[in-house]
Amino acid sequence: MLPDPTVPTSLLAVLELVRGNFTTPTFHTFVALVTGLIAQTGRCTVTGMLTARG
Repeated sequence: MLPDPTVPTSLLAVLELVRGNFTTPTFHTFVALVTGLIAQTGRCTVTGMLTARG
């Protein structure tokens, strides 16, 4: 399982709106991918997003 990401509270508040569409583990993965998407400066691949997230 992925470690808990450090996510700004404003971003987490927006992501919480869709939480009901995911199971708990899947939501944590989704948050990690969205955080990585925002942090990624290169190509936005899944591997790149997870790498950018740390």
